[in-house]
Amino acid sequence: MRQTGGVQVGRQSLGNGEIGRLVAELADLMALDGDDSHRVAHYRRAATVIRRFHHSLAEIILSGSDLTRVPGIGKGLAGLLSELVHTGSARRLEDYRARIPRGLLDLTRVDGVGATRARTLWDAGVDSVEKLEAALEGRSIHGLDGFGPSVASHIRRSLEARRALRGKSLLSQADRAVERLTGFLRGRGVELSVAGDIRRRTEIVATTDIVCAASCEALWDLVCECPQVRLDGNRGDNPVPVEVDGVRIRMVAVPRGLVDPVAHHLTGPPAYLDALAARARRYGLEITPTGIAGAGGTVTDASPAPGEAAMYERLRLPWIPPELREDGVTVERAERGLPSLVTLDDIRGDLHLHTTWSDGAATLRTMVETAAARGYGYIAVTDHSPSTGVVPGLDAAALRAQAAEIARVQGDFPGIAILRGCEVDILPDGTLDLADETLATLDIVLVSVHSTFAMSRSRMTDRIIRAMENPLVDVLCHPTGRKLGRRDPYPLDLKALLEAARDLDVAVEVNGSPRRLDLDDQGLWLCRELGVRVVVNSDAHSVARLDNMRYGIDQARRGWLQPAQIANAAELSAFRQWLGRRSD
Repeated sequence: MRQTGGVQVGRQSLGNGEIGRLVAELADLMALDGDDSHRVAHYRRAATVIRRFHHSLAEIILSGSDLTRVPGIGKGLAGLLSELVHTGSARRLEDYRARIPRGLLDLTRVDGVGATRARTLWDAGVDSVEKLEAALEGRSIHGLDGFGPSVASHIRRSLEARRALRGKSLLSQADRAVERLTGFLRGRGVELSVAGDIRRRTEIVATTDIVCAASCEALWDLVCECPQVRLDGNRGDNPVPVEVDGVRIRMVAVPRGLVDPVAHHLTGPPAYLDALAARARRYGLEITPTGIAGAGGTVTDASPAPGEAAMYERLRLPWIPPELREDGVTVERAERGLPSLVTLDDIRGDLHLHTTWSDGAATLRTMVETAAARGYGYIAVTDHSPSTGVVPGLDAAALRAQAAEIARVQGDFPGIAILRGCEVDILPDGTLDLADETLATLDIVLVSVHSTFAMSRSRMTDRIIRAMENPLVDVLCHPTGRKLGRRDPYPLDLKALLEAARDLDVAVEVNGSPRRLDLDDQGLWLCRELGVRVVVNSDAHSVARLDNMRYGIDQARRGWLQPAQIANAAELSAFRQWLGRRSD
């Protein structure tokens, strides 16, 4: 019996994430079945609220409490959720599943398709992603209603983005799987080290290795005991291939004393190890999967301190953090010295978070309370402006009403400064969604592109630069618009954009949402080289998503950034001074 949030339900436990996923699936099936669009939209909003809700819904249901007190959940939905928690499914959901092909759900999740176009494809005999790819290849899709050349091109790009995740995982997904498995193994006294892409904190993880001090047989037996783990190989295999929540992991058995050097080798990547090997040969040494050998013996203890540090010292290099290990260029840069990379502890405030005033799941008070408990000195409340289509979206009147609530909450939390902000849409012509007289009342203005992505490189670049030229703008959010596995970046002259941000003194965001992680490491390196100010934000839409900050920091470190280059690593007084630059 599995357990989530202290609640056990039959053979399956339902946390908020799983409940929300099931409600979202029901909404998608309803849309495919042609149900009322307002009802579908209600269920979709409810699914988002449920996923982001900061208390266990299963606990609320099993305690007999009134579920309708949760915002967005009425009596009808409360009954459905109760059925889900008590039985693991619901009759309505199973009825829809019985008559709608499973592949259609996958189609609706392809950016550019949606329920209406998926129904059109279904009528044409296309009921899976594989058949959609074939229809695009054969150009038979072009004759269907709503599938003109621009739509077909958009869908083709979306499918390419999806392919980038085949057999791979988002970093956050890999983290959850690894934490579950390593927690189980450490609880049984296994010495281990995590390696592969996940240790280098790459945004898409292809290789995840857990190197364990154990025999193959003992490791196999332990893994067999671990719940929610699927074994893919045969007894005696080394590595032992497993799958946890859809994430593929290799369990590598090694003798005690070789855990860390083997983990260093498996962390790679090959181009980086080749550069280290070439450097080792210059000093009569040899890099091997189990350490470094040559004059003076063999180092087989390669933990970061002191083992790996000792190995790098023999190579006349500083210890290179895993986030920087990419290729030979990294080694060349390390010869000249490494920066003191930013850490999570350096961040003084989160400048991008949403509340129930727009599409967040937690109230303003709850978000402030949680941020204060994390030790932040300041936060910015940045709910959406109206044109995103997010309900309700804050216009001038709503921002004034929110200001009154911020003032009340601020009085109860004197230790953290609550900055009034807004994430304002950049319209297609580069103007902003709110008037300047409204923006001037805010402490901080964030701007973002949320629509009309199909522009030429020059038009999109000009659009964003025009928005940044507004002297009231402080931060450009998720600059390239990518969503990993769903949408590639829109065409953009990134260097020209960053040069404009530098000249206008507009900070550029690295967005910690695991699906975005925008800018990427190369863009952040360019920020470093050009002298562009960067902010690291969570883009939290719930209390739990405040943890996204860790992923933004991973990206900043991969971009070689130091605290001095991060605007929200400054103390409040210095940060306020920067915000005041526009009135100088």
